[in-house]
Amino acid sequence: MKFAYQISTPDVNPAPNVTAYQSDLETSMRRLSEVGYDGAELMVCNPAAIDVAHLERLAQRYNLGIAMVCTGEVYGQDLLTLSSIDDAVRNEAIARGRAAIDVAGVFGTQINIGRLRGRYLPEVDRKTTYDRAFEAMCELSDYAAAKKVIVALEPVNSRSGMNFINTTQEGMEMVDKIGRDNYKIMIDSAHMIIEDLDILASIRESKDYFTYVHLTEEDRKYPGASGTIDFAAFINTLKEVGYDGYVSVEVLQLPDQETALLKSYEFIKPLL
Repeated sequence: MKFAYQISTPDVNPAPNVTAYQSDLETSMRRLSEVGYDGAELMVCNPAAIDVAHLERLAQRYNLGIAMVCTGEVYGQDLLTLSSIDDAVRNEAIARGRAAIDVAGVFGTQINIGRLRGRYLPEVDRKTTYDRAFEAMCELSDYAAAKKVIVALEPVNSRSGMNFINTTQEGMEMVDKIGRDNYKIMIDSAHMIIEDLDILASIRESKDYFTYVHLTEEDRKYPGASGTIDFAAFINTLKEVGYDGYVSVEVLQLPDQETALLKSYEFIKPLL
């Protein structure tokens, strides 16, 4: 397995709730390289604004892979969703997804769809929400296929305010319904410990579905900080099912980002 850490791109406004190392791209990638990480996961908001040529140069300079283009702050900062009943909002969400795919295509990597899909709202018929999200995910998957990019649906826990695709099993069901070879799921240890009945059983059950892994404690602190998850068992189960892709740390930068960056590496690297 390869080991990555999430960094924010310049289009993301610095904020305490952004789950990424937040600095200029060169500083972020230099620090990941110095610590020993294999790759950088990009947290984006407006991916069309990213200087991809500059990013390529930095990735080569610091010998880092681009593990994933994460769309979390497309929703987190701009509240754009694929299921919005406002056509202007939904169209912009789709455009941001396409731009994320464009970036991912340059690096032969993947994007995720987490909060970007949206959620059920009391004032909107559930079928309308589902259908608008479903159609947009199909559209993005088809766009990504032409660029050899994987779209990874991320089940997100209900404590975060999400109520649409919470469990690993619900993610697998959506993958089956979408029916595209490049449409998969990704798994996240925090979402799983909150929503799934047995996280190790979920890893085994979804072994043919997931293509990426987030590592974090249940409270979104760095692995090992809280002890809420048995990461040795988690990673051993990934090995058991033959997973050899990226595992990536996506955490709140507590107590500060240097501590989170270093402690994550010190705790997880020996387990890999």
